[in-house]
Amino acid sequence: MRRRLSWLVALVALVAASPAARANPVDAFGLGARGVALGGAYGALASDFSANYYNPAGLATGDDLRIELGYVLVDPTLELNGADLDVDGVHGLQVGLVMPGRLFGRRVALSLALYLPDDRLTRVRALPERQPRFALYDNRPQRIVLTTSAAFEVVPDLLYAGVGLTYLSDTGGRLDIAGMVDLEDAGGTTLVSGVDVTFEAVRYLHAGLLLTPGDHLRVGLAFRDAFDLSLDIGLVVSGDIVLDGASPSPTPLVEDASLTVISVNSNLFSPRQLALSLAWVEPGWALACDLTWLQWSGFKSPTSHLTVALDAGVLPLSIPETPPPGSPGFHDIVVPRLGAEVTVVDTRQVGLALRAGYFYEPTPAPPQPGRTNLVDTDKHGLSVGVGLRLSEVTTLFPKPLHLDAALLWIALPDRTYLKDDPADPTGDYVAGGSFLGFTTTLSFRF
Repeated sequence: MRRRLSWLVALVALVAASPAARANPVDAFGLGARGVALGGAYGALASDFSANYYNPAGLATGDDLRIELGYVLVDPTLELNGADLDVDGVHGLQVGLVMPGRLFGRRVALSLALYLPDDRLTRVRALPERQPRFALYDNRPQRIVLTTSAAFEVVPDLLYAGVGLTYLSDTGGRLDIAGMVDLEDAGGTTLVSGVDVTFEAVRYLHAGLLLTPGDHLRVGLAFRDAFDLSLDIGLVVSGDIVLDGASPSPTPLVEDASLTVISVNSNLFSPRQLALSLAWVEPGWALACDLTWLQWSGFKSPTSHLTVALDAGVLPLSIPETPPPGSPGFHDIVVPRLGAEVTVVDTRQVGLALRAGYFYEPTPAPPQPGRTNLVDTDKHGLSVGVGLRLSEVTTLFPKPLHLDAALLWIALPDRTYLKDDPADPTGDYVAGGSFLGFTTTLSFRF
């Protein structure tokens, strides 16, 4: 019986101890090709579907109905001591719709944006607490992201506001096992099991303001709330413990024995964010900068917390308590972003713009001198891109088609992790790597 109970507890611990991704692929790599090409410095310029993420207020500045389709591909090379950890890449579809209109003489707009991975819809992995992993990227890409927004013009041609919700799914499950357990002979054990899994929608708020005092200056302020998806798994085993379970008259030892194991862990976390954006727009060129505060101090440990209760009657069986995981000790950070765009071709039928961007994201992760190994390093992001406008291509599309593309490179400089205990089984190690990405967006306007 002791061996069977040990295996049951170990099974639940393995399933539940999932150090999942912190945040989502949009937070990690941006949304839409133009925003990526500008290094994410897009909060004061966005008016396409990506404004759902960067600043929903910008949706009310346009008059065109937009249908936008895109694709993103990001290949990571994340290493520990020079060995690639084979972290999953990002590859999926980006789809958007912007519907403008007028209400009481003011501009309004409704919009939605969807990121749909084309590999897995979601993933949970089980890794031991001591195994080093890039905590912000381990399975960050494996998420569907759906966001909707509404925007309106507060003061004509001066002040715009927007608000929206982003939707994700929370997961819970319970495995119930009931029957009779033979203490000495597995052949006499009779058990019946049932599984109940629930998916609950989780919503978090995003909102923004956009100020346009004149023809050149644009000032944006965007807020994105925090969210924390949990993975809640339970195992309940109940029944009688007997001897000679295969015989017509088993000998009862314990009636109504029970084992309950509950595992709860943080499966997906995104920090609260506040972004200030500035842009200066001239005919033929634009400069933009963003400064974003991220509240990583709210990051919870991804290690599962097990609660175990065993009632074995008179049998001398017990399971020691599992201490709750400690705080990972992450801290808040500020991320600066810069972007520039210049138009090099501007004729009636063809337009061509060149773009470039840079951002620096300091790591929120502290040193890992103990048993935890939540790895992260600073990040330097460089991006370049092009924007192509084609007019009068076909009578089917009376307004210009816009095709944007961007290349993104994120460098993670080497960071050395030193352990306090010379006998630590993980030992000291060096973490580093890079991301190389490409994204493109095709915009139809009506």
